[in-house]
Amino acid sequence: MSEAIGMIETKGLLALIEATDTMLKSSEVHCLGTKQVGGGVNTVLISGDVAAVETAIQAATASVQCLGQGLLTAAHVIPRPNIDASAFIDEVHKVEQKKLVEEKIEIKVDAEPIEFGPKENLRQELQQMKVTELRKLAKEQVNFSIPQKNLHRTNKEKLIKALIDILIIDE
Repeated sequence: MSEAIGMIETKGLLALIEATDTMLKSSEVHCLGTKQVGGGVNTVLISGDVAAVETAIQAATASVQCLGQGLLTAAHVIPRPNIDASAFIDEVHKVEQKKLVEEKIEIKVDAEPIEFGPKENLRQELQQMKVTELRKLAKEQVNFSIPQKNLHRTNKEKLIKALIDILIIDE
């Protein structure tokens, strides 16, 4: 397979994101990085097989042009380049997952433990279940407040509330 690099230059961040998203979804290409040229002009570089890069650039060009006139500055494909495209990128911008800092806090309270009633115990038990399990449980109930045809769209909190209402008759 012959490698190629593709470049799209846009005005504004929105057009850059649209172009990058379209290229990565339309073909088997890899994003090498982005470069902020200045004056709101940004460039994104991709690499991959020649046909895949050409397809990705064409799709991204059409997608950015749908956003508005003047947002696409340039688009180009270099098949079998004799240079390293990463040399043109100041730094590769990648989305990194932020590390969460865990902090343990101990709270000492001199009080008796609070005992939950049946409603709170049921709520905690239902919270531990997956939405699919809650929907299955809801389908088994007679005279359930949510129609069965709407269960597939109902979120977890609504399912829990409706299940508690039907499963706990009195407190």
